[in-house]
Amino acid sequence: MKNLLPFNFLLLLSILLLGTSCEDNNAPYSQYENNEVVENTYTGNVNVTSGGQDPGGDFTGTGNSGTYSFAWVNPQRRAEVNFDITTSTGSVQMIINDAEGTEVLNVTRSAGGNDSYSGVTEAGTSGTWLVTIILTDFNGDGSYSISPGS
Repeated sequence: MKNLLPFNFLLLLSILLLGTSCEDNNAPYSQYENNEVVENTYTGNVNVTSGGQDPGGDFTGTGNSGTYSFAWVNPQRRAEVNFDITTSTGSVQMIINDAEGTEVLNVTRSAGGNDSYSGVTEAGTSGTWLVTIILTDFNGDGSYSISPGS
């Protein structure tokens, strides 16, 4: 009986460690509130003009770079996305990941090219999505708006 005590203790310890170290990888952004900023390293200005189900905002820069990302609760499997830039240099990239972390949109607009985007994301999993806007050497202004898609 004495020989089973260490084995039982190690078995119990292993079960406890496994149970407390597991996390829900199916919902990587669920710890964030709707429209909560996840990362803001952008050295220019981001002005959030609306929140809730239909987040939107404006951004300006004078050659600035960085990332602005926020969590967004999308009750649908798709999102309608619009963004527009006016810039003499640089680019803006928008990446959207669904509630499981799968990329459902990745679009870049650059100076001298098509300066606007309007479209629908690929189908994803509803829940808390991550919206990431990467601005590189951005000199100008722009805006974004997102809403649940059908």
